[in-house]
Amino acid sequence: MVKAQNDIKSAIKMIDVVVEVLDARIPLSSQNPIIDELSKDKERIVVLNKADLADETETKKWIEHFEENNVSAIAVNTENVQDIKKIITEIIKKGEKIYKDKVDNLKIDFKPIYRALVVGIPNVGKSTIINKIAKRNAASVSNKPGVTRKNQWIRVESNIDLLDTPGLLWPRLDNNDAGQKLALTGNIRQEILEIESISCIGIEMLLKNNKYRNMFLDKYKINEEDIDSLDSYDILELVGRKRGCLVSGGNVDMQKAANIFLEDFKSGKIGRVTLEII
Repeated sequence: MVKAQNDIKSAIKMIDVVVEVLDARIPLSSQNPIIDELSKDKERIVVLNKADLADETETKKWIEHFEENNVSAIAVNTENVQDIKKIITEIIKKGEKIYKDKVDNLKIDFKPIYRALVVGIPNVGKSTIINKIAKRNAASVSNKPGVTRKNQWIRVESNIDLLDTPGLLWPRLDNNDAGQKLALTGNIRQEILEIESISCIGIEMLLKNNKYRNMFLDKYKINEEDIDSLDSYDILELVGRKRGCLVSGGNVDMQKAANIFLEDFKSGKIGRVTLEII
């Protein structure tokens, strides 16, 4: 991560636009504060990726929040071609703003190349976004965090160069339960945290919000009165029973139950959830 930061510091002088990719479900925990320092005096775009998994109402609030702070923000589902086009349009718009005075003062025909730096934490989807923009597999992609190992320039469109970078991760994952949220959303390896514990934390987060509580209960066909006196571990056990995770003696395979819950959460099968609400 230190090397990635140093590489970005070296490249930033060549950059016109900084495109920061965040997870729309955790816009705070998926930020890296060093980006603010690196991108000062640069045009910025925030891409709220995986917006199809996030609460639409909350995503709109986050977009308003960023724009109130003079940062353009776009909600993106990488499977939606129109969303990808919005990113391209915004990069060109920012680039034209930067080069307008320079081009106007030139006596020759000049077509600038807009250089955009794409940054984000591991597994947030920045390489997928680059590939969608480029319309080819220009950047390495995996469902495992930390696949991009070095900076690489990628030509997209006739006047845009994108710089793909290794994922930058916040150095303090205990801030605002960031590590737990990153594990729940699949942005860091879940093996880092005990799988049953992170599942219980996820259940607790959902139950604190009335809207998400109802979604959770509906998904697993659980009645409200069934969980009144239960803690999160007992509720996870109940989920396991509902989903048939039984072993000999009628006991629940808690690891299997935890895996089911985490996969349901990450894939949006429980519903569209935002863990960080303004």
